[in-house]
Formats: sequence, C-alpha cells, structure tokens
Amino acid sequence: MGIFSRKNKDDDPFDGLNTEEDDLRVDIFTPQMLTKRMAWDIVPCTEVEALLPLMGLTPDSKDVSDMEHSASHARIDALAPLKEMLALLIPIVSGITASAMLVNSGKSVDEETAAILQRHHSVVVRAGVVAVLANLLDMGIISYADGVQFGDQFLG
Repeated sequence: MGIFSRKNKDDDPFDGLNTEEDDLRVDIFTPQMLTKRMAWDIVPCTEVEALLPLMGLTPDSKDVSDMEHSASHARIDALAPLKEMLALLIPIVSGITASAMLVNSGKSVDEETAAILQRHHSVVVRAGVVAVLANLLDMGIISYADGVQFGDQFLG
C-alpha cells in the first residue's frame, strides 16, 4: 500500500503529478510499518518493544526504535489543538460503546461495574482515536482548516 503526499499540503493536488524530486515525496506504508506506527502511538513507549514480537513483528534496531519513538511523540503532539474536544467526546463514545455492549449481552450489571467498564472502554477508545487521528494528520490525509479556532467555544 502506498501513499503519495505533497511536501506542502496546501499545494494543488494535481501539482503532485510533477515528478521533480523536490516536489514529490513518496511514502510507502506496508501493513507491518503501519502496525508498528500504531503500536508506538497506542501503548506506552516502554512497552512497544515487548509488544511487537507478540504481534509477529520483528523489533527494530535501537536507532530505528529511537526514531520511531520520537516520531510517535511528534504525531501525538500535533493533536494538541484537539485536546479539549477529545476530552469531551471520548467519554461520551466510551459510555455509548460500554452501554451498547451491555445491551447486546443481555446482562445487567450494577452501577459500579458499569462505571468500571466505561473507564476501561475510555482507555481503549482514547488510544485508538488518538492513534488514528495522529496518523491521518501525519500522512496529510486530514488537516486543520485555516481559521478554525479550538477550545472552550465548542463546549457551550
């Protein structure tokens, strides 16, 4: 699977047809590479090296791991403008998915167990949402719109 991206994401997409080396950057992402990127973005950095073999992947050399670690932090840091919105939406999504699981299971649980389930879901949802958004943003598939303001104005 390959993704072609422009160096300047504001350029006209058809300018990417210009194949001069300085105008076009080619990023090739294999499923294994994407899995490693996502692992770095989802689990604590100290656990990635132990996780990769469990997923059938070969850990990278120390130099490559250091680069992947730094790149992961850069991807996650790029989501800083979304921090407040993610903090608002992730618990909502977690509550919905946890409740849907209970409804689908046909079992009822006490409020304490439901709250624990929602907290666990929140960790999983947050990890997945952050990793997906960070990677889509990093690949240039999504971007922040010009002039969009982030923060408390969305909350009320």
